[in-house]
Amino acid sequence: MKSQRSEVVDLFKACACVLIVWHHLALYGPMSDVVFEWFPNVIGMLFDHGLLAVQIFLVVGGYLNAKSWIRALSESDFHFFSRLWARYQRLAIPLLAALSFTVAITALVRPYFDHPSLSDSPTPYQVMAHVFLLQDILFVEAFSAGVWYVAIDFQLFALAVLCAALAHRWQAWLGRGSVIRKALGMWSLLMLASFFIWNLNPLGEIWGTYFFCAYGLGLCVGCWRWTGFNINYRILALLLLLLGALAWLYQPRIRLVVAVTVAVLLALYEATDCRPIPWLQSTWVQALSNGSYAIFLIHFGVSLLVSAVVFTHWSENVPINAMGMITSFGLSLLLGALLHTQVEKKPPTLMRLVQWVATFIATCTAVMLLT
Repeated sequence: MKSQRSEVVDLFKACACVLIVWHHLALYGPMSDVVFEWFPNVIGMLFDHGLLAVQIFLVVGGYLNAKSWIRALSESDFHFFSRLWARYQRLAIPLLAALSFTVAITALVRPYFDHPSLSDSPTPYQVMAHVFLLQDILFVEAFSAGVWYVAIDFQLFALAVLCAALAHRWQAWLGRGSVIRKALGMWSLLMLASFFIWNLNPLGEIWGTYFFCAYGLGLCVGCWRWTGFNINYRILALLLLLLGALAWLYQPRIRLVVAVTVAVLLALYEATDCRPIPWLQSTWVQALSNGSYAIFLIHFGVSLLVSAVVFTHWSENVPINAMGMITSFGLSLLLGALLHTQVEKKPPTLMRLVQWVATFIATCTAVMLLT
């Protein structure tokens, strides 16, 4: 039997982490603009398709959250606000630490590095929007690439845990049936609405409902995996493929192909009682998986710093700019590991949240006063 730690989940998170970092290196330049001369296909692929890594994070996120909620739903109490607050702290503390670094780096390189990837000097309104994960909803400029995803993750969590809390109340009122089936029913309705309604409108990308199709796939597979529902994994895989086919016929979307593929592979792998694959249990896969969120948060600030140094001195040298991209990736892994161990991994508490909110506000205030 497989261990409670899923090797394939670790692999998905590690691959998505690497892909999204390289996507942003290709997207924001300026090093990638120079390297494009020699490697147009590679840079073009990362530029056009690297964002699909988000679909992997969404499916895996739903899957992992289903595991924790299924245990909690069987308990006598299921508190919506306490779980939402805990999630906010877990997301916000490393985010604010990374944003403090990115804002400082942006201010540091601005006099020498004039590039569109640099955000403007912070404003008080902009700072508070980031603290409350509202920057996209309030239409303010983000300090870093990928901040939008953190806000979406929080919205998705809120939607899903609200359904779980309602299912728990419903179960207590009726006194019969399965609370997990009730939660799964509500999650499935939201997922179908996202597949065929909300995900069709690109203007809805600032809302979690747009992404609930992929997140819901993870929730469904997680419910099946962790509750032992009496359904054959082959049938589950066929149902997921059928849903994906219907969504494609309704409106072709490559992002949903990726999400359905990840969900199907996750279901098939977790269903098979095969021996662990040694290379999936390697230290580097687990390290990338564990630190994927921290790496995701810190890499943009790192890339700004490296880009400023490289572009200031070797703006047209292709080999050095290529090495700059590789260096940026390597430093992102190192600083991401540091952020993970020193900030993210520590238990989230109100005191630590207040400390990092204060650090973030102080950093932004200093930048506003000095620039």
